[in-house]
Amino acid sequence: MRIGIIAFGFIYLLWMVSRRKKYRLQPLKEFLLNGFVFYLLSVVFLTMQPFQWNLPFGISGGKSGYHFDYRLFYELSHMSDLQLQTLYSVGNIALFFPLGIFLPILFRSCRRFGVLLFISFCGSLTIELTQTFFTMTRRGTLDDLVFNTAGAVLGYSLYALFHWFGKKVSLFLVANNR
Repeated sequence: MRIGIIAFGFIYLLWMVSRRKKYRLQPLKEFLLNGFVFYLLSVVFLTMQPFQWNLPFGISGGKSGYHFDYRLFYELSHMSDLQLQTLYSVGNIALFFPLGIFLPILFRSCRRFGVLLFISFCGSLTIELTQTFFTMTRRGTLDDLVFNTAGAVLGYSLYALFHWFGKKVSLFLVANNR
């Protein structure tokens, strides 16, 4: 998996260099775009560790039994330690919090709440299904799906608050310059 991430990084670097030759780039937007790509790679790295991949459905000796915990908060409520429960919950929320900020800043179409909700839900579902079907050591849970999506919604809420506040400040400045 590390080789895949390194290969992706090299290809991304080549793409960035070729873009620089074609377009006049905006430094802030490029910084945010690179931060977003780094964030996405980090999410893949964190959610797929340890890297013991498996072919699904018993192909070539892969596992044929899968487990997706579809009971909401069942696993969370059966953790013995309150500190572990908190880390599990807050960690999953924090994992997708930046997604709710990056998407509306970088992509105009993601500024609508419904679009962001759909993308964050689908992204989390992709991670959970990949863990269920393609890894030997990870399994998907409904808890993660809920917490990840909630994290993106909280990130979007922070973005929306700053966006609203920025509009109010600019209107105030325009009104006082007359």
